[in-house]
Amino acid sequence: MAFRMTLMHPPLDDPTLPYHSNAYLAGHLRHNGFEDVSIRDVNIEYINYCFESDTIDRFYREVDERLASLRRRPHLSYQDQEQYYRLSAAPRLSAEELHDDIRLFRNRAAFLEYPAYVRSMRRLNGYFGLLGSLSYPGEIENFMLKSRGRFSPYSLSDLLSADLAEKLCFPFVEYFHERLRRDPDFTDADLFGISVVYDHQLIHALHLARMLKRTWPEKRVVFGGTAMSQLYKYLKDKQRIKAFFKLCDAIVIGEGETAICEIADCKGEFSAGANVTNTITYDRYRDVLTIPQVRYEDLTKLGAPKYDHKWDLYFSPERGINYSPTRGCYWNRCTFCDYGLNTDKPTSPWRERRIDQVIEDLREAQRAFGVKYVYLAVDVLAPAYMDRLSDAIIQSGLDIRWSAEIRLEKVFNQDRANKIAQSGAVCLSFGMESGNQRVLDLIDKGTKVAYMGETMKNFASAGVAVQLMAFTGFPTETPEEEHETRQFVRDHADYWSAGGLGQFLLTGTSIIARNPEQFGITIIETKDADIARAITYTGGDGGEKKSSLTEDADASFDDSAAEFPSILGRPWAGGTDTLHSMIYYETYGRNCFKQFTLDSIDAASTPASADEWLECTVALDGRLAVSNVDLTKIFANRQLLVDYLKERLEHPAEPTYSSFIEWESRVPAVAAETTGETYWLVSLTSAVKLGKLVYQLLQVADAKKLKLRDLLGGFSGDVGRKLLDHFHDIARQGLLSFVPPGGVASTKYAAAAPDAIAESVDSRVVARTASERTPLIQLTRAGAGTTCGAH
Repeated sequence: MAFRMTLMHPPLDDPTLPYHSNAYLAGHLRHNGFEDVSIRDVNIEYINYCFESDTIDRFYREVDERLASLRRRPHLSYQDQEQYYRLSAAPRLSAEELHDDIRLFRNRAAFLEYPAYVRSMRRLNGYFGLLGSLSYPGEIENFMLKSRGRFSPYSLSDLLSADLAEKLCFPFVEYFHERLRRDPDFTDADLFGISVVYDHQLIHALHLARMLKRTWPEKRVVFGGTAMSQLYKYLKDKQRIKAFFKLCDAIVIGEGETAICEIADCKGEFSAGANVTNTITYDRYRDVLTIPQVRYEDLTKLGAPKYDHKWDLYFSPERGINYSPTRGCYWNRCTFCDYGLNTDKPTSPWRERRIDQVIEDLREAQRAFGVKYVYLAVDVLAPAYMDRLSDAIIQSGLDIRWSAEIRLEKVFNQDRANKIAQSGAVCLSFGMESGNQRVLDLIDKGTKVAYMGETMKNFASAGVAVQLMAFTGFPTETPEEEHETRQFVRDHADYWSAGGLGQFLLTGTSIIARNPEQFGITIIETKDADIARAITYTGGDGGEKKSSLTEDADASFDDSAAEFPSILGRPWAGGTDTLHSMIYYETYGRNCFKQFTLDSIDAASTPASADEWLECTVALDGRLAVSNVDLTKIFANRQLLVDYLKERLEHPAEPTYSSFIEWESRVPAVAAETTGETYWLVSLTSAVKLGKLVYQLLQVADAKKLKLRDLLGGFSGDVGRKLLDHFHDIARQGLLSFVPPGGVASTKYAAAAPDAIAESVDSRVVARTASERTPLIQLTRAGAGTTCGAH
């Protein structure tokens, strides 16, 4: 009987293109005669399930049921408060609206209308934020599960807690039981392979394995992927990897092509001391843990990747892939780098696939799957290899658009940059790291500030978008040296297209972590951190501790840090190394994200006159809510969480779920109001209390998309002006927008409306009878509400 395997990419992750790990595993399996293998991007299938009309309705009902339950409680604990507020503030778009947004991402012409693109992206993110509210104590942002300090993926007690995972994965659990339990690729499989690429997938991936084992205890489950390899590397006590074998039968660390073929060959039967390439096994009965010596693949002997995906499910108008023509790093000396599993170098050794193989792989991906965009997913491309690859693409006539990470090397003169552009490169990311030479030398970067600008200029002149990546806070960096980095970015603004300036994060086995005294720092042990991904340290002079939430440090590279234009982060248009950015660069040129900034959307549609202003419609950027709890008290308690995290990190100690539970038991409860219901306009970051009739007025204005002229037309000039002033106040909290005809909502111009427009209301409204105006006049006298402020 054939041995059937199903390889999975788990939630929660990028919905714009498939990750390539399973394409490589399936390709090599088929290359070696193992044909009975299926690739399932469970992430994108799950995301599409969440946008089905019935699913949307069911999740909205779940929100209502949870809110109703919370409203019945006389007092709300801190966890209750957070859930109550988030569920109240979560946006509620109709299935039709969300489907329109998804269609925009799949239609090239609509996709390239940047204001509409941003609006749709925010709405899709907002809906998944609601699913994050159903996943408390987690949150979801940009299709990634976030802990926000309420639990830790670096604590084994949190990572392996079934009870916590049930909460964090609530929507996914619904999907698993409704769809995967009856899917032939799952019911008929003998082995499940789960490739976990990013830390933000770990909780879902482990719970997926748990549900698979509960449903089919006889079937094999194998973990692999970068995140599992890094987890093992940073695990302080390697013997504790045994705990994961309650969920799986083997863990592949490092590259997996040879391993998966050997696993298929032995049909997943792992005997005691099994010698499977790069595979950890555990014999529970003999308590024998087998940890392999990591081996690296010969890329010339691998089968071509098979991008056999459900392409119509992705949120992109074009098909893009990740492809790895090389692995490892040819430089392999940077002192902060900590990517590979080897112990003597920062990352894996440099290896190349033959250029003719690369051309054939890419040609087949284009022929079989219609791929046009290729991100060369490598540690870094060597200049010589890049030179040969560009020649081969041009000579072969292969029509692709591509991107990669490279170093700011002097060798990239104008002729080379022109050739690289001619071969289809539309954007390149550069790990600049610092604009100060002493810091670069301490990093052992091997680059010189003196020629980095010239290299950037050459690519810019060739029409290739230059995306810069740098960080501040490297050990011993002075404020003056940080200023040099920022000044370098400013001085070379004509040459870069976008970038991020992140926070330095010291990781567990980097050269710096192994030799801290050489970098003037002292490592500080972090309590409750079983997995030492992020390292707390202090300067050699006993200075300030360097510690932050790992997810915040990781996300900091998507921040403009006031040096780059305000644009969207990964995986959206404007983020470095994203398919959407490649499409925009190809269409509009390398400077498009200096033009298409978030600020430019607001400025472009600002009304120029009173008449234009009154033609605007009212749009709510928050959600109208009825509450029996004073939301200002919940807002005030939010600061207590910030203080708790600061204290926890100062110890330093990992902010685990148990520590959060212990802390929240000391936070004052909030009692239900005895005076009845109150009315609010709320978002996740701010809230305004409303009078009942203003609440009703905004309900009608939003539902019917009324123009200001019509909305205010029934009231006297004095009342109309007060209402408009009140709307401006709400807009300043980011909760209300005015949309010009054919435009996109913008809070910027709502807050900056000229006084002349308010004054003009008198002469432009159509008065109603006094009896019709009386309720609103009474409301105005009572006060339209109090502003809670933004957090």
